[in-house]
Amino acid sequence: MSLLFGEKKPWRVTWRLVVLAIVSVLCLLSLSTIPDVYERTISTSRNTTCETEGSHDMSWKNRKTLAHMVSNFRKMDYKQFKFVNYLGNRPIPTDIDELQSCKHIEHDAMLEHGNVTYPIRPNFKVFNEIIKNTNARIYKFLEGMAGDEPIESTFKNKWFMFGTTAEWLEQEQCYVAFSRLIISKGRNRAHPSVSLITAQAFDKDWNELYGKRIKYLDVETPEDFEEQLKAIDEKYNVEEDCYTNVEEGGIESNQEADTNSCIKNREERAMLAEEEKQELTDKYFRVYPTILDIPFKNKGNLDFMGPEDPKVIVRTNTDGKQEPLVAYNMNDKNYDRRLMFVILPHRKINPIVPLVDKTFSISGTQKNWTPFFHEGDASSDGSRGFVHVIQYMIPTTILRCSLDDGRCIFVFKANEIDSLKKVEFKDLRGGSSFIRVPQGIPELDGRKLWVGMIKSHIKKCGGATDFYRPHLVIMEEKDGKYNLLSLSSALHFDREVLGWDRETSFMVHVNVMSPNSISSWNIISHDHENDSYEDYMELSFSESDCTSYILTVRGVLDYILKILRDGSDAKFLDWNADDLAAKVGKPPKCVCSHLREHCDKYGAERVPDREIPWVS
Repeated sequence: MSLLFGEKKPWRVTWRLVVLAIVSVLCLLSLSTIPDVYERTISTSRNTTCETEGSHDMSWKNRKTLAHMVSNFRKMDYKQFKFVNYLGNRPIPTDIDELQSCKHIEHDAMLEHGNVTYPIRPNFKVFNEIIKNTNARIYKFLEGMAGDEPIESTFKNKWFMFGTTAEWLEQEQCYVAFSRLIISKGRNRAHPSVSLITAQAFDKDWNELYGKRIKYLDVETPEDFEEQLKAIDEKYNVEEDCYTNVEEGGIESNQEADTNSCIKNREERAMLAEEEKQELTDKYFRVYPTILDIPFKNKGNLDFMGPEDPKVIVRTNTDGKQEPLVAYNMNDKNYDRRLMFVILPHRKINPIVPLVDKTFSISGTQKNWTPFFHEGDASSDGSRGFVHVIQYMIPTTILRCSLDDGRCIFVFKANEIDSLKKVEFKDLRGGSSFIRVPQGIPELDGRKLWVGMIKSHIKKCGGATDFYRPHLVIMEEKDGKYNLLSLSSALHFDREVLGWDRETSFMVHVNVMSPNSISSWNIISHDHENDSYEDYMELSFSESDCTSYILTVRGVLDYILKILRDGSDAKFLDWNADDLAAKVGKPPKCVCSHLREHCDKYGAERVPDREIPWVS
């Protein structure tokens, strides 16, 4: 032993102790600083959501994908995008003109957007196969539309998927995404024959997952489910070895015939086994990708039939389980008009709820409603709970709807306030669902705020017949009253928006960049010295009614806090103020004026150099 290690000298022991002490100190320092990024996230967002609000829970506790997602966000290059907000709580002098009044309530803003976008691509072959197996009427229509050609030949010019609305499910480690699938016999995506809602699942890198199973929340899955699947395989003997009787010398002609017959029979049995296993699986799981089973009148000519404009929002129920809700609108023969519906795709029993209330006479076309969650909305005690919806942006109109029977009640109607009866702007409509700003942020001081994207729609500008763009909005509720604190100018991120021809960015016909969803919002750290937050928000957009993509934005929380700090001397809107109509009505008016200027400038730089047909 002494020959191996030699004699221990005191100075060597002392030196080793010094080195060990230095390493220990460095380790302690690293532990107290690097993970602090994540620990601060937990501390600032531990109370981010009330018991009913699971959507965008900011807590990093138990987040399996934290390191990977943060790494992806930080690897991107970011570019500044400067724009303006129009503030809804700033007094407007009465002695200034229209242009000056808009300048008076302007607030400079900036967000950063990543250089990577993730396209949401459709797999029309898969969707076609699903239709074939589940909807004979529509499949017959597809065959007739294709004529003597295969249905696949119609994918390019008669099938269009867009409007993808997606959110991350932490418990399932995937995004769930719902899109509008249009099939148009006339090759015109503005005139669909039928619309369907597709459902897809994606991993943390936005790679599509095929065969992703998610348990239904209202059906108990048998403990021996996997054994039942194996029993089906055994029942059909799908593992039969068709070469057991083949001798080492090779296959004789009679043996070859027997082997081929065995293989053919095994393949037929395997198909039967797969059908039976799929039938069993469908009892207990939602399997992605799929098409949501939404019944609608499909007799006679198919024309503008089916569900449209899906919007997803995720909540955490009182049992801690996350659940997506998908709002959509559809012409309904039972009510003889277009209605809003909610489907609970992870429930098996009565998943579809029409939002109807004859008592309160929700009249007219129901479209572009915006869902969000508030306190007390969660499911409990056998109830499915509630969802709040914004019926109109301006005048702000809010309903609370039961997910048990669809009964809705108005909880706020701005147009019932005398001074706001004539304040109305139809050019600003619902876009994404609204999500709660985390309550654990100290600077918010407990204020109830939501952030979301809306879309504007103006006509005849810049060479286009119709022009759509997204806008970021902050909404606040206090004492039961809701107001829009801030409306941004167009949030276009200087993109070359895909034109109606699906090839160029020419401004002709319809020019669409439409917001779909806030797919995730991850608040990573707080820099105390600079009083700033590191956060990343994934946004879903569609262009030209034929494509969808995910864009990452950085700095949304700082953007919100800056508005709260600099927006107005008054913390809350004074609903009794003499200038209430101006405070509420001026911001949307300025947004539309600013948008028209942008549209004309954008169009002047993208004049077509040839005739662009309406139907491509």
